[in-house]
Amino acid sequence: MKAHERSPNTTPILIGLSLLLIGVAQITALLALSKIIIPTVIESSAVEDLQPAKFSPQIYQLELVDNRIRLVPRTLHTAATSPKLALTEALEKLLAQSTVFDPTSTIPSQSRLLDLHINENGVHVDLSKEFTQGGGSSSMIYRTAQVLYTVTSIDPQTPVFFSIEGQPLNEDYPLGGEGLILEYPITRQQFNQEFLAE
Repeated sequence: MKAHERSPNTTPILIGLSLLLIGVAQITALLALSKIIIPTVIESSAVEDLQPAKFSPQIYQLELVDNRIRLVPRTLHTAATSPKLALTEALEKLLAQSTVFDPTSTIPSQSRLLDLHINENGVHVDLSKEFTQGGGSSSMIYRTAQVLYTVTSIDPQTPVFFSIEGQPLNEDYPLGGEGLILEYPITRQQFNQEFLAE
């Protein structure tokens, strides 16, 4: 009779342990299945390359401040994935503003970007012949400054090399009728000292 009384007390314990073991087995099976069905996200350079890079080039316009002409940056938000693409987009937007009368630019209308490439020497900018037309020496200086500052907006220390329809601007081939002579490499600092110093 005592053996018969024990079995009802141990039966619920055995049932509870059995259910607990079944529950643990189900959770283990679900975890194993989730690893098969749900892939683990692994960060890799291939995934990062597909993400848009965070480049914020600036377009430099002109503004009259205290009776002086100043270069004023306007940040361009771009989805470009390389400095070359970001600077090309910025420069094309700057040149596009010149197609209508724009008091914030001295760049002649119809000026076009023919090529922009970056190498170990710096940024190389090839512009159409319209860039050289019209205006006096101040106009030539400020239009060059607008392009120079725009293409160095990601890295202000970068040297810049200008050409017009493939012809490098230099002592033998100055910019426009006013004969603005550019010495290379042109940097912001050098340009400021030569042309924008107050």
